[in-house]
Amino acid sequence: MDSITSTELRMHLEFLSSDELGGRYTLSPSFAIAARYLASHLKAYGFEGGGKDGDFLQHFEVIASKPDQANSALSLTINGQATNYTFGDFFPAGGVIGEATAPVVFVGHGISSASLHRDDYADVDVKGKIVLLVPGAPAGIDRSRLDEKEQGEEAARAHGAIGVIQLPQERFLQFMRNREFSSRFGGRETVRLARESEGRLPQITLAPELAEKVLDALGLSLKDVYSTDKKPQAVSISAHMVARFQQTKTMTQNVVGILKGADPKLRDEFVAFSAHYDHLQTNSRGEIYHGADDDGSGTTAILTIAHAMAMDPPRRSVLIIFHAGEELGLLGSEYNTDYAPAVPLNKIVADFNIDMIGRSKPAGDKAREDVHLTDANTVYLVGSNRISKELHEISEQTNSEYQKLHLDYYYNDPNNPEMIYYRSDHWNYAKHGIPVIFYFDGTHVDYHKPTDTIDKIDFAKMTQIARLVFETGWRVASLNHELTKSSN
Repeated sequence: MDSITSTELRMHLEFLSSDELGGRYTLSPSFAIAARYLASHLKAYGFEGGGKDGDFLQHFEVIASKPDQANSALSLTINGQATNYTFGDFFPAGGVIGEATAPVVFVGHGISSASLHRDDYADVDVKGKIVLLVPGAPAGIDRSRLDEKEQGEEAARAHGAIGVIQLPQERFLQFMRNREFSSRFGGRETVRLARESEGRLPQITLAPELAEKVLDALGLSLKDVYSTDKKPQAVSISAHMVARFQQTKTMTQNVVGILKGADPKLRDEFVAFSAHYDHLQTNSRGEIYHGADDDGSGTTAILTIAHAMAMDPPRRSVLIIFHAGEELGLLGSEYNTDYAPAVPLNKIVADFNIDMIGRSKPAGDKAREDVHLTDANTVYLVGSNRISKELHEISEQTNSEYQKLHLDYYYNDPNNPEMIYYRSDHWNYAKHGIPVIFYFDGTHVDYHKPTDTIDKIDFAKMTQIARLVFETGWRVASLNHELTKSSN
């Protein structure tokens, strides 16, 4: 643990947040340089590669899709009156090229889950039809218990629908009421796993103004469907939708290292430590998004933890994984958990994920964007008690014995509107029943801006948090038993 120092953290972060790496965008040529940097250090520490044939790079293919505004189309017939709409009234979504013409059926949130005893499709027939749905889950539904196949496009497809029309997400609603912003937002490039696109339905998202018009035909409003769990119903609307995209395929990579455990009887089990090493692409003005905190801080912390683990291996094996494509939709962790796991998922005892631990709220800071930024002695923990209360207890005990940080659980509240539990790579492990802890310092005024730079990093705080993650993870990796799972 003594090897986890501010000096080592700074050394790594100076390189990873440098101008030369250009922001570590997943699809940029310089991203491979960051991957090689991480891989070379893991190799030097004595790790083995966790990719194919012992490579430290776990390669996977992605598809970048940009909406083809001119060739996408939507026509709605409401109460017998047909109207054609243009890009800006709606946005092609999901990166799937296709079209559909059919009656529309409102399916509420479109959830179909046997375990939750809920089926929004039970009383409506959507076979051969286009579904209209509210994204997300209503109050009272624990999203962590929902499989992807039980909601959204996948549930609609499973029930025979041929297309999906989505209402705008509530958390983006105010931004999307600005026509210029919504067109920019809806026209942005999206990236998804190439394998994930196979067989999916065409999808579009309605802009707020058109969404209100469509809901009015149902006697509803956006406020209604956001605040109340509305029942599915057939409606007097039919649609012709065309979703077109300009697409390119490319390869990218996670970085994966494995350190064998010291106990021959336990070394086939793993404790994972993860961070995403990607950030954002240079903007149209040539400004670099350095991503010093997001997530250069987590990446460098995990690298120093790997170094410390190699100097004192625990009983179980250690899996270090630097995920690509987190900023694009948790792509690297999804690939590693859903398509080609580096190690069997049922052998991963826990995942400790770090995303943004480098910033502290300055004294007297009144910035609105910094209202939830933690101070120098505080870190948010998310997920520690969701799957294993024992993990939470170990975490608390370890902190009280060593670093004595203030552990804040504000974002762990299932009803917190930011839904942080689902927004970083740990979620793709948690959804498979793997206990997780996510460490986070809170968003700030420089979040996703070129000003997220190394000069604002609190290295003393980073050192404390990295040491806490090491201490907690090492203790879990050396238990005589697997963590007891006790979902809330």
